Amino acid sequence: MLIQPKFKEHFHVEVSPPKSVFLFSEKGHFVLTGRLYCLLVPLLNGVYTVEEIVQCLQGQASADEIIYALEQLEHKGYITSANNILPAESAFWELLHGDAKVAVERLQQAKVAIATFGKITTEPLNAILESLNINVSDSGEFTVVLTDDYLQLGLATFNREALQNKRSWLLVKPVGGTIWIGPVFRPGHTGCWECLAQRLRMNREVESFVQEQKQTLNPFPVSRAALPSTVQTGLNLAATEIAKWLTNPEQHSLEGTLLSFDLVNFNLQRHTLVRRPQCHCCGEATEFAQQKPQPLILTSQQKQLSDDGGYRSCLPEQAFQYYEHHISPITGVIRSLFQPFQNNDLIHAYVVDHSLPREGRELENLRKAVRPKSFGKGKTATQAKMSALGEAIERYSGTYTGEELRVKSTYGKLGELAIHPYECMYYSVAQYRDRSSWNEQHHFIQWVPAPFDTTQEIEWTPIWSLTHQKFKYLPTAYCYYGYPIAEEHCFCYADTNGTAAGTCKEEAILQGFMELVERDAVAIWWYNRLRRPAVDLNSFDDPYLHKLKTYYTFIGRDFWVLDLTTDLKIPTFAAISRRTNQQPEDILFGFGTHFDAKVALLRAVTEMNQMVFLSNGANSNSSAKFTRQDMQTWCNTATLENQTYLAPDSNVIPQMYTDYSSYRSHDLREDVIACVDLAGKHGLEMLVLDQTRPDISMSVVKVVVPGLRHFWAQFAPGRLYEVPVKMGWLKQEFIEDQLNPIPMFL
Repeated sequence: MLIQPKFKEHFHVEVSPPKSVFLFSEKGHFVLTGRLYCLLVPLLNGVYTVEEIVQCLQGQASADEIIYALEQLEHKGYITSANNILPAESAFWELLHGDAKVAVERLQQAKVAIATFGKITTEPLNAILESLNINVSDSGEFTVVLTDDYLQLGLATFNREALQNKRSWLLVKPVGGTIWIGPVFRPGHTGCWECLAQRLRMNREVESFVQEQKQTLNPFPVSRAALPSTVQTGLNLAATEIAKWLTNPEQHSLEGTLLSFDLVNFNLQRHTLVRRPQCHCCGEATEFAQQKPQPLILTSQQKQLSDDGGYRSCLPEQAFQYYEHHISPITGVIRSLFQPFQNNDLIHAYVVDHSLPREGRELENLRKAVRPKSFGKGKTATQAKMSALGEAIERYSGTYTGEELRVKSTYGKLGELAIHPYECMYYSVAQYRDRSSWNEQHHFIQWVPAPFDTTQEIEWTPIWSLTHQKFKYLPTAYCYYGYPIAEEHCFCYADTNGTAAGTCKEEAILQGFMELVERDAVAIWWYNRLRRPAVDLNSFDDPYLHKLKTYYTFIGRDFWVLDLTTDLKIPTFAAISRRTNQQPEDILFGFGTHFDAKVALLRAVTEMNQMVFLSNGANSNSSAKFTRQDMQTWCNTATLENQTYLAPDSNVIPQMYTDYSSYRSHDLREDVIACVDLAGKHGLEMLVLDQTRPDISMSVVKVVVPGLRHFWAQFAPGRLYEVPVKMGWLKQEFIEDQLNPIPMFL
């Protein structure tokens, strides 16, 4: 029981006789109902003891009633014991759900050390801390580090010492147009400065590039803006956070969180510091470096059917909320997620801006880096956001860092365990012969690499064969983006084909396999310029498709869907749109593949929506605008008349929804096994490389099925020529010169 109870200072108390008491604060209000509370109010001022309060109310309430009421007020946090703390100061600590007396005592007992790195002084912060009765000492158990740049030289050494001594510290940048406060680094609980520095360097890739060129580690002094008032603002905010930490270190909002305050636009943001298990300072880098490849074991995963995203272990709304903290221009692997144009109720498209790999960067790549590189689409805004976020995490996870498992050997020494790169890349003899002229004339995604030298010792990555249940080996250069290799010796490069992210590895494997099947089907249709049947959209009985048809008419476009399903018998579609109100036709398309024909159709349609949206914001009076010349040339010149394979085959009855058999299961593991079995029936092997990064936790895999074709220009013999004849679409195989001269540009 409190000795001299009083209402907490952050409350303003108003009595409304005969039996209501109102407690008002900045955080809200509370109502006390009962005549006794009205009687207690003038006595709860910290002057009277409980015994005196009972005496004052003698005859109006019993002692038991009074004591019970006081216990209830204390239990609910409305009253506290009297103290000698200034009311305003007491109110602040009470707002933090703390005991003001305990808070002040902890501040008086605490010692804080201050260190600086860069052109910044300690005196102003010293003065502010002293005004809060916080002792500043070189031997303080908590250290505040002031800097003008979070990558200043010396911070790495300071971080290692703090980890060794298990000492918590706060990093602050009080200068610049945007001040940074935090995070509080707490050894064993949060990531360390090296975890933060890895993300900072990645998100400052242009600066890092110039530093490498100039062979300097010194950061460039970019936080040049400062007014006496802005610096004071930063230091005062920092001092408040220091005080909050000292009074309650177990529940501090900046533990593992960086706060940025844009003083120009008055915008405040929180950024999550992700603890990196592979960090060489606070993580288990040695353990990761020494680990051996582990077999990929499929586990049972109950699935949910997303409206257009297929089979998932959790819905997009849940997944986005879980991974959203990876979006940050400071601490994230994704700088920003934004809509290039205002979305409407039918079309949702998002763009992600993220960094290029650090390895092998060139100035030209940096110029490209200022443009967004990942996209997301969906039937809803959340699906589109999650799609974009997932694609960006795919890129991050698939980027070479030097931490990946690999062995050095020649193709011959690895024997049957080695997968020849020509089994995954199908460039023809003519393409290798004419590669110099071809590469000069085409976009880099159509780049033909140098021939592979089987005697050359290279690095190989272990990849698990789900078909044969053993490890095989692929060139590391094929597996990871940005793998460092001289251009003249570059015999292969990593691309996104078969790479997918998911909330579990089974989901990711399924999505990756579907992408391989999709692009194989697109390649067969596109390069053979096959006439394929239309798909009857009405038979799918989806109101979304009807609304979309109406919307496309409104913006002066039409769209239709072709069935591209191959011998693999997994529904695959191309959704194609063109302008009908004026020239050029701006023909754009999207593709989709899935066990469920409706999901495959919606994937194709939403990808088409994305292309139309990104081209000109679905503006009926504007032509498509693309920065890539090959895409712009296509939009300017392609017509349904000169590209007849884009139109449905009028001699074939349109495909109905009921024409597609639907594979059903309740478990993603069973779906993956079905994919492995299907591939095996066609003489194909299914392999999976787990690219999941421990600091992300979202499952990312690269699925590889040698024999399935990429839809980029790769013209060696194989399914590209064989399937049309096998399916009866062509009487005989085309020769290379008969193939579509326009490379698929998506």
